[in-house]
Amino acid sequence: MSWTLIVHVHTKHSPDSLTEPRALVRHAVALGVDVLAVTDHNTWRGAVDALGAVAGAGLPLRVIVASEVHTDQGDVIGLFLQDDLRPARAPAFCDAVHEQGGLVVLPHPYKWHRLDETLLSRVDLVEVYNARTAKADNARAAELARQRRLPELAGPDAHRLGELDLARVEFDGPLPAEQAGLKEALLRSPRRFHTRTGSIWNEWRSQATLLMRRPNGRLAWNLARGAVRRVMKPGEYALG
Repeated sequence: MSWTLIVHVHTKHSPDSLTEPRALVRHAVALGVDVLAVTDHNTWRGAVDALGAVAGAGLPLRVIVASEVHTDQGDVIGLFLQDDLRPARAPAFCDAVHEQGGLVVLPHPYKWHRLDETLLSRVDLVEVYNARTAKADNARAAELARQRRLPELAGPDAHRLGELDLARVEFDGPLPAEQAGLKEALLRSPRRFHTRTGSIWNEWRSQATLLMRRPNGRLAWNLARGAVRRVMKPGEYALG
């Protein structure tokens, strides 16, 4: 007996995603997922909508209310939120998550982060595999987790339904009945990762979505340049 978790997922409440929460939870159920952590940028609205969609349809899926907040030291994920937290300073966000009884996840640690002891001392879990991150940076994340003796997670960083199954975490035993049991499993239970290499165009597509929703000349230029480089030098964007 085992159960599966997918963490680090975005919906239309993130500016770079168009995924409907209702479609997201139905797709998760179709994939056989037991627990889904919805982590929109700077808001818990996607997770709250996903929770409502599950309840309304009576779906066999547990939703962890979460968000991925952009702080002064990079993105930080809060799990099991009781409030929509948005502190801009990383230590303050981590402390607020813990005050609510939540857990702090450090996603893709070597992608746009400024790491120091102040932040790392507040982290509960490290995302050691991110489906949108270079293989070398994922390896560095795994080494960081080992050095800090922190539990590891794998995440698809999904902005489209097709990315949802790029990374899932499997735990042995029955699915915990209570939220406290989920937290304990995340922190202490053995786990296995099931991952697939995503397309080098996935991040480009989500940035194109951002451009569509929030037109910006510099972003348009970066997208054009990124498209050319992906065609001419795809090896520079190797993932895994």
